[in-house]
Amino acid sequence: MRAQKGAVPLFLNGLREKGVRPLFAFAVAAASAVAAGQSSTIPGLDITVTKVERAATASLKDCPPGANTVTAVTRPGEQFALVSVAFKVSPAYKPAAMKRPSITDTTDKPYNTAATFVDVGSVPEFSCTFPFRVPEGTKLKALRIEGASFDLSALEK
Repeated sequence: MRAQKGAVPLFLNGLREKGVRPLFAFAVAAASAVAAGQSSTIPGLDITVTKVERAATASLKDCPPGANTVTAVTRPGEQFALVSVAFKVSPAYKPAAMKRPSITDTTDKPYNTAATFVDVGSVPEFSCTFPFRVPEGTKLKALRIEGASFDLSALEK
């Protein structure tokens, strides 16, 4: 047997020796990466959802964070689903107006945010928390930013 370089081939060989099929092992590793936080790329813009939290109040900051610092409060029977997202801007990114993100619940009902994207290409990396007003107990399904969709179910606490 020839020596192989790299962590992935060594990992897969170790599993083969234990009788685990490589395709199954790869699927398990991929599922683990998805559960840890998904990443998707809009040309020149790498987007990673980092966490989902619930709160009774939320800051309505622009994204990237700027001068807009309005705070919102829920009404009875509501809560804010706060979806935190990290962005990396590459030199390939072509600045353009971006729509506000939206989320859907498990019944595919959409919810919008009051937060907006402002001058996205102005900094190379930034993080934003988007507040979405939802009924208490709403189970989230997906976040949509432009053409990218992110599964939120694994990030819900």
